[in-house]
Amino acid sequence: MLDVGTNNLKLIEDPLYLRLRQPRLEGEEYLSIIDEFIKAVLTSWPKAIVQVSLFQKKWAFETLKRYRERFCMFNDDVQRTARVALAGLLGTVRAQGPSLDDFPNHKIVVVGAGSAGLGVLSMAVQAVVRMTGNAETAALNFFLLDKDVQFCTSFLASFILFVQSLLWSFRYVKSFLLCNEDVDFMT
Repeated sequence: MLDVGTNNLKLIEDPLYLRLRQPRLEGEEYLSIIDEFIKAVLTSWPKAIVQVSLFQKKWAFETLKRYRERFCMFNDDVQRTARVALAGLLGTVRAQGPSLDDFPNHKIVVVGAGSAGLGVLSMAVQAVVRMTGNAETAALNFFLLDKDVQFCTSFLASFILFVQSLLWSFRYVKSFLLCNEDVDFMT
C-alpha cells in the first residue's frame, strides 16, 4: 500500500488517523514515488499484475497511460467499475426485450465525473463503437453529468488524454461531453 498523504487538515490533526499525516504529494514528486514503487514490484515479481485503486481522478488516467505499455496494470476504480456498470447496462437492455443490438440506441447518462464515471462512460462508448463501427453514433447518446447535475466540461482535458490513448478522434469526445442544446433524457 502506498500512502502519499492527505490535504484534509482534520485528518492530519486527528490522533486516531493511522495514515501519513502530511500534505499529499503532487506533480513529479508524486509520480516519482509511483515510479519507484512500480519498479520495485516489477524487479521482485516481473510477471506481476498491478492493481491500483483510489487514485485521484487527475492521476487515474495519467498513470494508466504512463504504465500501460510497460507492464500489466489496471485501475480498479476506472476499469473494474466500468466493466460491472457495462454488464448492468447490457443486462438492462436484454431484460427490456430487444436484442443487445439495440444498446447503441439507448441514451446513457453517467452521473459523476470522477475516475469511475469517466471509466464507465469510456467503456460504454467503446462497446457501442465495437457494435456499430461508428464513433459518431456512440457520441450522440452518451452524457456525462457532474455531482451538481451540470453538464460536465471541466474534466475534458484529462478525459481527452485517456481517449486519445484509445485512438479516438477529439471531435467525437467533444460531441458527447459538450452539449449546447436541451436534452430530453426520456426519449
